[in-house]
Formats: sequence, C-alpha cells, structure tokens
Amino acid sequence: MEHNSILFDLVNRVGFLVAGWHAIGGKGPVPDHLCMALFVVVLLLGTFIPLRATFREENPGRFQVFLEELVGGLRGMIEDQVGHGAGDRYLAVIGAFALFIFTSNLMGLFSAFGLTPPTSNPNVTFGLAGISFVMYNLIGIKRHGFGYIKHFLGPIWWLAPLFLVVELISHAARWLSLGLRLFGNMTGEHMVSGVFNNLVPLLVPLPIMALGLFAAVIQTFIFIMLTTVYIAGAEAEEH
Repeated sequence: MEHNSILFDLVNRVGFLVAGWHAIGGKGPVPDHLCMALFVVVLLLGTFIPLRATFREENPGRFQVFLEELVGGLRGMIEDQVGHGAGDRYLAVIGAFALFIFTSNLMGLFSAFGLTPPTSNPNVTFGLAGISFVMYNLIGIKRHGFGYIKHFLGPIWWLAPLFLVVELISHAARWLSLGLRLFGNMTGEHMVSGVFNNLVPLLVPLPIMALGLFAAVIQTFIFIMLTTVYIAGAEAEEH
C-alpha cells in the first residue's frame, strides 16, 4: 500500500532504522502494522515523559486529577479481581496494555491522514494476546510452582493425557479469543469509518467517529479485564 502522508513516511523511515528491517536480497520497508505500532509507542513516550515533569503533589491540575482518577480506577479493578496488593504488582503491565491498545484503536479515527490502527492487524492483536497468555501462566508457575503444571493433568492419573489435551485447548482458546475479538472488532470499525469518510467527508462521519471512540474504549476494557481475570485465576486457583 502506498501512503502519501508525510507523517506516515517519516514514521516508516524511523521504524526502518529502529527495527532494522531487512528483506531477503536487500532492505525492505517496515510493514504497516509494525510501523504504526512503533508510532503509537513513540507517541505515548513523547507525550507522557514530558507530561510527568508537570505533575505536582500539591495543587494538581485538572488533567493530572483526571489521570489519577483513571489510575485509581484501574488499580481498584485489579484489586477487586486479583486481591489485595495486586494493584501495585500489576498496575504497570495492565496500564501499558490499556494505553497501547486504546491509542492504537484511536488511530482508526484518523484514517484520512494515512493512519491505520495497529490493532486491525492480527499480528499485533495475537501478539498482545500472546504476551497476556505467557504472562498469566508464568505468574501461576511462580506462585504455585509445580502445582500449577500439575493441574493440567487432572485429579485422576490414568486420565492425565485427556485432561492435558482439554486444558491445553482451553487455555489456547483464551489466546485465540483475546486476539480474534480485538482484531475483528477494530477491523470492522476501521472499515466502516473509512467507507463513510470517503462517501461523506464532513458531517455523517461524526456519529461514526463517536461510535469508533466508544468501540476503542470498550475493546480496551474487555482486553484488560480478561487479562486481569486470567491473572486472578492463575494466582488464586488451588492446585
């Protein structure tokens, strides 16, 4: 796909230097989804690192108060699902998921500028789901040791192969569900927004953009909520 956007071309060149992408027989361009994912990361870092210097413990601004409310709500959600003290342990990783996914989802609202949401590509969504999958299983192993692995074999030793297959399919379905849900919803929203932007570029897309914003919030919440639930299961389940 050719992109005439100067911004996209700049990000593509930066992505090329950072990712060190090489095609067989020579250098090739960074794929769109990788380029946009890199753009989201750079955008978040470029926004929040300077913003951090403006935060004050006394007399905080309205935006700081708003962010603190969001962080407090996220910490409370983690505490409710996982348990006391879990908010401090998992706030960083769940918050990182939330920021990256939400910002990536919002890119679909600016398709007229050559931006595409990274979350409309299955490589990104299944990659995020894979990180969630590996993370909660490692948490379970760290907390329960061999007991976490043992529960995959079931309570009856001679049915262990059957239980193992069932448990592996069950956990793999979580990975599939997380990645497919996010990919499907954001791809559909991006396609609808693109159609309306091309047909009626001024008035009609406004409700579609509002719907896209709502979808971005909902899909972000679903992903982080399910990840938190999986972490809670890995921590709390008795083996």
